[in-house]
Amino acid sequence: MSIIAIEPHNTKFSIRNAYALALCSQLAYEKPNIIQQKMVEQGFRSEFISSGPKDTDTQLFMAHSGTAIVMAFRGTANIIDWMTDAKIGFVDEPHGKVHRGFNAALDSVWKEIIETLQHTHIYAQSLWITGHSLGGALATLAAARLSLDMHKPINGIYTFGQPRVGDRQFSREVDNELKPRFFRLVNNNDIVTRIPTRLGTYKHAGSVCFFDAAGTLHDDVSYWYAFLESIKGDFEDKLDLLPAFAENHHIARYIENIKKNSSQQ
Repeated sequence: MSIIAIEPHNTKFSIRNAYALALCSQLAYEKPNIIQQKMVEQGFRSEFISSGPKDTDTQLFMAHSGTAIVMAFRGTANIIDWMTDAKIGFVDEPHGKVHRGFNAALDSVWKEIIETLQHTHIYAQSLWITGHSLGGALATLAAARLSLDMHKPINGIYTFGQPRVGDRQFSREVDNELKPRFFRLVNNNDIVTRIPTRLGTYKHAGSVCFFDAAGTLHDDVSYWYAFLESIKGDFEDKLDLLPAFAENHHIARYIENIKKNSSQQ
């Protein structure tokens, strides 16, 4: 595993922080003992949190050092399971409507997250939240709760290939509070970032950072608007496209592209 080197007080977009948090998002897929071992090697102590398979099967790890705390949510092998009618509907939250399934998943581990923060966030460390795929959606919801409801300062949110999470009101309130520190990385035609559809009034929050087909990083949204327009259609059509674009969704591809852009900065 490469070195996780976070710039703890840099709240602007940082390719170094993107790389460190992408590595954490990848590590979140590993078994708890491997996560602990790898983070110790990086100078962090870590705690693994899981709701258990009988609940929502939600997992994350929280790693802490004297300067930073990282909350890294695990993604899923099959995002289609989270796009079913039973889970895709909205549920009302104080700052807007959010995806019912994602919200229930975060609820299942929220108590443990708060308890862990209470005994680790004691040295004014910078707080970083990250995740890939479903993990990115949960990272967004967690950041919203911590910032909007608990007024907890967050230094940065970096998500990779995340689906949409909430409605326009939710996205607007998240952006008002967090957009300068919230970076949503999208790899070329990673179609997971385009579901659930905007036709269902879902809307992304955060500042988009887009890798084109050559792996070059752009912060100009016009680079990905063209692809967004090219996949207009009903929800079922988009689900049918998922297997064809799966390679662009892998966290390994995000890490590869971040490394490529690191050498150019």
